Amino acid sequence: MKSISKKSLLTVMVISLGILFLASCKKPNDNPDNNKISMKITVTVTGANQNDQVDFQVSAGNHDASQYGAPVWKINGTSQGNQDNIIIDEGGFTGTTKTYVFETVKPFDFGELSINVVNLEGGPITASYKTEVNGKVETNENVVVAVDQSYSKMFTYRSNK
Repeated sequence: MKSISKKSLLTVMVISLGILFLASCKKPNDNPDNNKISMKITVTVTGANQNDQVDFQVSAGNHDASQYGAPVWKINGTSQGNQDNIIIDEGGFTGTTKTYVFETVKPFDFGELSINVVNLEGGPITASYKTEVNGKVETNENVVVAVDQSYSKMFTYRSNK
């Protein structure tokens, strides 16, 4: 009976491990849009004045550089170009426009909503915001911030797939 050399045994083991490794690798997703999200965020603020601090920030992005140089957000139906991060402050809510609708132009890997309200003087500030991800309501809140009070929250959104 012929014996197997150590070199042959090692070669067979390496090839076997390579085959097992390749077989266990997960097949890449055929449709990368399955893990993407479309967002629609509606914010309304009443009662704010120039001395208060009101900031709503929205952002969206991908895990690669594919969003750069391309439109990301629409505000009230108007494209904002390639801005992936937009902030509306108290100046945006003291004029005639009290409500803003942010919508992603195309699906993204993740998104974020950040709210910061500091009522320094005057009457109460009412802030409401609703976030829809892929058409489903994820966040829907209405807050009243009294004088000398503040409110701050941050939400992140990703696909549930």
